[in-house]
Amino acid sequence: MRFGLTLCGFSLTLFFGRGESTYITILLASFKHLFDSYVIRFFLLFTLVFFTSIVHSQENSSQVSIAQSELSVLTEKELITKATSQLNSNRKQSIILAKKALQLSEKNNNEKITADAHSLLGELERKQKNTKQSMFHFLQASKIYDKLGDKEQYIITFVAYINSFLDQKLYYQANEKADDIISIAKDYGKPFPIALAIIVKGKSYYRQKHYENAIEQYIEALAYLKGNDRVVQKELGETYTKLAESYKRLKNRELTASSYKNALDIYTTIQDRKLMARTLNTLAEAERYLGHYNIALDYSMQGLEVHKQINDPVGEGKALMGAGIIYRYIGLYEKSLEYIYKAHLYYQEVNNSSGIAKTSNEIGLIYTRLKEFEQARSFYHLTIDLPEKEVNAKTMASALRELAVIDLNSGKYDSAKEKIKRAHIIYQRENEKSNESLTARILANIYRAEKDDEAAIIYYRRSLDIAKEIKSEIYQIKAQIPLAGMLIGKDDEEAIKLLKASLVLSTKVNSTSHMLYAYRELKKAEKSRQNFEASLSYAEKEIELFRLIQKEREDEELVLVKAKLYSHKKEVELAELKEKTRLDQLEIVKKNNEIELSKQDQKIAELELTKNKYANLILVTLLLICLFTVWFIYRQFNHSRTLNRKLDYLAARDPLTNCYNRRTLFDLMNQSFVDLESLGEYCVIMVDIDRFKEVNDTHGHNVGDTVLRGIANILQTGVRQDDITVRYGGEEFCLVLSGVAPEQAMRIVETIRKKVEASYFDGVTVTCSFGVTSIQFNAQTPSELIHQADLALYKSKQNGRNKVTLWNEKLGR
Repeated sequence: MRFGLTLCGFSLTLFFGRGESTYITILLASFKHLFDSYVIRFFLLFTLVFFTSIVHSQENSSQVSIAQSELSVLTEKELITKATSQLNSNRKQSIILAKKALQLSEKNNNEKITADAHSLLGELERKQKNTKQSMFHFLQASKIYDKLGDKEQYIITFVAYINSFLDQKLYYQANEKADDIISIAKDYGKPFPIALAIIVKGKSYYRQKHYENAIEQYIEALAYLKGNDRVVQKELGETYTKLAESYKRLKNRELTASSYKNALDIYTTIQDRKLMARTLNTLAEAERYLGHYNIALDYSMQGLEVHKQINDPVGEGKALMGAGIIYRYIGLYEKSLEYIYKAHLYYQEVNNSSGIAKTSNEIGLIYTRLKEFEQARSFYHLTIDLPEKEVNAKTMASALRELAVIDLNSGKYDSAKEKIKRAHIIYQRENEKSNESLTARILANIYRAEKDDEAAIIYYRRSLDIAKEIKSEIYQIKAQIPLAGMLIGKDDEEAIKLLKASLVLSTKVNSTSHMLYAYRELKKAEKSRQNFEASLSYAEKEIELFRLIQKEREDEELVLVKAKLYSHKKEVELAELKEKTRLDQLEIVKKNNEIELSKQDQKIAELELTKNKYANLILVTLLLICLFTVWFIYRQFNHSRTLNRKLDYLAARDPLTNCYNRRTLFDLMNQSFVDLESLGEYCVIMVDIDRFKEVNDTHGHNVGDTVLRGIANILQTGVRQDDITVRYGGEEFCLVLSGVAPEQAMRIVETIRKKVEASYFDGVTVTCSFGVTSIQFNAQTPSELIHQADLALYKSKQNGRNKVTLWNEKLGR
């Protein structure tokens, strides 16, 4: 009854207007008893529908008439301009305008506008995921551009047409058409269209998971993306991003990070803050994979700072999650929870099931690390309780898998089997072979815990077969060792054979923990065969390896402690900065109060001068107070200026090597490039320490830091005092030599190379590869000059490292 009255009131308010709503409510309340009749209720419902339909039809007809009146006065060119301006803000309106422009242009036989309208509609339909309509419009546009002789627009729209094939996974057709358009673009000769044509072929290879081929295409495209035009620079940045993603799929961590850094440099140059923020996040992830937790945390915090300046909630959610993962890796679980939970709340607010699932899994993983399994279980259940269609299949499977492991450790074997089988089926359906091997192994662990040895052996063998199929050495080891353990006493020969194979693989992948496990099981197997001498030998190797592992764990813990200290230092610095800001504000208030007091004292002194014989004495006293205040303020000013100089110095320097940092490099180079004509000789050298990761892995990060400081010292002493020495990132350095010709730069660098080669750093020797370029080679921007040096450096790496290479045009092709 009350609901009916409310609906009636609402409909009448819509019809008569808000001003009458109070009277309508009173009227309805007065006649409330009439609504007990079913006839009246039916009449009420009919009235609601009737009035609401009238209101909506009036609104829609008004909107249509307004739209039609606007369209009727615009030319086809104005319609295209208006449609383009609303491409991202009002897509439906943009489609209406573009279609009207198409009709008018076809009617007026304006082929240029017709082609533009088709091209715009192709882009709009693609955003709407109407692939067939998109293909039709792009094809029509390309045909008309070709007919008009506009080769550049023809190539650009034909590339967009090929992208539609990629959207439909028609890779064979896409590759054929890409080869055709590349040939046409190269005949045409303009660099930008050539780059776009090559990039689309790279995208085709990437979608087919042919990452090596994709990388070749992207590297070739880089050579054609030259110039300061923002569109070209943005495409260059996006190509570096695609290159990084390809290296990421191949697990080439160093080149992944390097490519993301190049993309970041370009986005920073063109000040695209959204892409800067997102690239900082992916770069942080790449550095995390390399084990550079301090660097990763720096990039992550920078990304979050940029996100505060822009409106990109989706990117900020990912950045918060990325920061949380880094904190988890360094063992700061409270900080990790803080950041991931913020991302979790955001995804809940926007009802993003995929984001909710991913953050729930991450929080569950943290609680698992903290051994708070019930808390972990509750967050994993948040994922599996979501609608399956709205959650990424692998994310759902991960939650099921982790819950199964918790249930296994809790002795809930039936529940664990049910969940791991569901996860196993998902991984089979998604063709996720590595995870399929993992879930088969977990299922075997459950059967082993239940004492069902026969079923456990079957699933260990299945896990091993899948690991061999995908050539995953670590997964082979993880399946072989427990399988061998199950076979001890049943088939000792096969057990020993499996364990020895595991030992070979463990040595190959340098997994000391699995080597220890293999020695332990070999000791048991030989003892089962009554071969006590061999068993004793394996026991001795086990003890020796255990000591080594203890040392490695201590080193790893030291790295984590350093990372935690670094994180704490950053937090303290931030807190100090906030406190300094607060104190500065208080100081300003204090000074304002002092000024007011001084004014009042002056007024009082002026009044007292007329009637007090000691007026002069008071005046002198006040003057002395003012002088003391001025002296005090001046002293404080000098002190602040000294502190600012120190802060400026620290902000411009890398704390480990005392070299300039990347931001300072770009600031200095941008100043130099203001007037290219008067710049004169100007050389840039990119330096990379060869196989630096092996130094860290073999000797530890302390020795790695010593090597970095030693190399930095050689570079700084090898150039003039006015030259610029920069730590570009990780194990990369950059030198900027003003007034130096390329030949002279080569001699300087060769001297440095030999000095590095002959030096020892804590008993470790390393070499460096160098890439040299000069302003003589027509670079127009700092990023382009650094890119040339990077290509020369890459050539030095290809030629066997410990080389010096001077850039030439062939390297850019």
